[in-house]
Amino acid sequence: MNNVRLFLVALALSPAVGCEWMKSQGIGPIKPAGKGGELAQVAPEQLVKYLNDGADRFQSITDADVRVTARDHNIPMPPLRGGLTASQPRNFRMVGDAMVAAKVDLGSNDQQFWVYAKVTAKEMFVAASHTDFNEGRAKIPGDLPFEPEWVMQAFGMAHFPPAGAPAPDYKVKVDSKARTYTLYWNAVTPNKVPVIKEVVFDGDAAAGNKPQVKKHAVYNMKNKLICSAEIKEAKTVPVGDSVVQYPTKVLLRWEEQKFEMELEISNAKINQPLSPTDVQKYFARPTQYGQPVDLARYDLLPK
Repeated sequence: MNNVRLFLVALALSPAVGCEWMKSQGIGPIKPAGKGGELAQVAPEQLVKYLNDGADRFQSITDADVRVTARDHNIPMPPLRGGLTASQPRNFRMVGDAMVAAKVDLGSNDQQFWVYAKVTAKEMFVAASHTDFNEGRAKIPGDLPFEPEWVMQAFGMAHFPPAGAPAPDYKVKVDSKARTYTLYWNAVTPNKVPVIKEVVFDGDAAAGNKPQVKKHAVYNMKNKLICSAEIKEAKTVPVGDSVVQYPTKVLLRWEEQKFEMELEISNAKINQPLSPTDVQKYFARPTQYGQPVDLARYDLLPK
């Protein structure tokens, strides 16, 4: 069951990506890409604005196919296949099955999030309100570094607070040798653990299936890596007079748990209209599994 919980965290950490942001934001190398020139200095506000502009364009991803392969302490696990739908601001749903007797149902709506998992005869069904989670009353089993809002960041749908109080104190590291910009800031998890979060951008304009955002990472305050997500491939699709790029292959790692998985996304529909009936269909907490345990109170939630 621990691996099922890690799967939830994996979906939540998958990074947002973008397309040709260098041109649109006026950011890029002093010399042409591929010439090995020094990268220009950029302000944190420019990178935050890029992420927020992408979220403005990317409202939903629906009916995507998902395939997950994982390794736990170098031991391969059976692949999981399923479907995924998400829409701003907090709506998310992923239902998947493995070839063995296993099933997961992960979801979120404006009020709450839930995790259902079944492996052979064992079942887990837990849920919590976003308010309880954000105020530290509801804890993910094992104190994993998970925040429900990261689900939306996974697909570039989350807005980051603009720089300046009370927003994070964003900073930028420029690495001309690695050809990257790294946006980073101090944060505190809902269970009051201080961490450092990073978003690593390609310093040159992305093209084809090359992702613009290369990696998300979380470190402890001693700069020890907790978890990371490397974007291997992405897909660009037209949206109006612009484009959206979303990840299609992501490698996720948890250092302490010695766990990694590769997430592949295909056949997604972008910015499809969702009627109130669609929203209810995708994002209402399921009832077929019985009543979930409230992670804030460890009692059954009402229907």
